[in-house]
Amino acid sequence: MIFYRRIPTRRYSDYRLYRSILREVYRYRCAYCLRHEYFLGGEAGCCIDHHRPIGGLHARPELQNDYSNLYWCCWECNENKANTWPDPEDYIQGSRFIDPCETEDDHDKHLHVHADGTIIPLTNAGRYTCQILKLWRRHLVFYRAELYRRHVEVEEISSLLSEKKLRPELREPLEAHLRTLLIMLEPPVFDRPR
Repeated sequence: MIFYRRIPTRRYSDYRLYRSILREVYRYRCAYCLRHEYFLGGEAGCCIDHHRPIGGLHARPELQNDYSNLYWCCWECNENKANTWPDPEDYIQGSRFIDPCETEDDHDKHLHVHADGTIIPLTNAGRYTCQILKLWRRHLVFYRAELYRRHVEVEEISSLLSEKKLRPELREPLEAHLRTLLIMLEPPVFDRPR
């Protein structure tokens, strides 16, 4: 998945003021594990991550309020990432975090997700991201497997519904179930006070 940044109409001196823009840009999903905030308790389940850390060994504090360094992230991925950043030598070798705002860093180019939700790194960046962020967490494996199952079910139901001879008593429940599945794949957005 790639996220396309839009240019904010103004620059803020406090990175937290970008919160609503970042939520929208990242389609209400964690930039790293891709979970929708709906499954994290709404907006309060996510936070702003400084992709390039502003603290730690490779700190870049001057990027604290730099919009291009801000990512929408779930609390778990943010805590796992913390102030981690690869050494310059490792970075050159490709051991770095996937940057989902760059076309060449589409998750699918770095990580392969199996139908059972397990994830296999395909590149050094995928391996580094998976290892540091612990993308193999059990609940993430379950989440990815459920997404896969729902996508397959949507395809199967859509195929059945395309048949013109489907009886109305079969069509109506299938259409209702399809609507539910589509909502689960692209859940509603809700704000929860922090």
